[in-house]
Amino acid sequence: MTLIELAIVVALLSVLFTGIFTTFFMALKISREADPPGGSSRKDILYAMENIRSAISRTYFFESQKRLVFIGKNEGVTGSRLDRVVFATAHPNSEDTGKPSVREISLYLKKMEDVLDDRFYLIRREDDMVDDFPLSGGVEHILLEDVKSFQLKYSERGDKWLDEWNSMTNKKIPRLVRIEIIALVGRKYLKYESLAHPGILFK
Repeated sequence: MTLIELAIVVALLSVLFTGIFTTFFMALKISREADPPGGSSRKDILYAMENIRSAISRTYFFESQKRLVFIGKNEGVTGSRLDRVVFATAHPNSEDTGKPSVREISLYLKKMEDVLDDRFYLIRREDDMVDDFPLSGGVEHILLEDVKSFQLKYSERGDKWLDEWNSMTNKKIPRLVRIEIIALVGRKYLKYESLAHPGILFK
């Protein structure tokens, strides 16, 4: 093996290892940017969004039943909304789980402790009993952490959006609900949006 051949082999190996390490570090960078450390992960945010959208889509409402309500209230300002909604929803697997087919749901924010800025837990409260006290009772579950804003808007046709809704005065539920969550991902606050269509079980 001559010196020239050895130099060619070394050069080829250098190019090969440069390509391997470049690919590895680019993949690592993309992975970190996709789900940076700190705050919530995109996966958790999308799970929370789908959980909310699915529950609202199965809204259970009969105007003649006074215990069944759909009440949405807003608080705060754009970018820092602290909205709250309470409604009854159908349980998709009630027969398999042996639980009531209709349950009471509330969605709202609760302040996180031990953080310097205003960050919140996104809470889903569930009550197996639809009773005369829709704002209390049940069990709280944390859907998401590090939330800055939770905003809901309501509409009948999609042309006009309201910040609040009350079925006790409207005698009906909204046909569209726009969901917006702003949460900390890594070091940045990112906004996620979705649209729910309540009223599959509406009479």
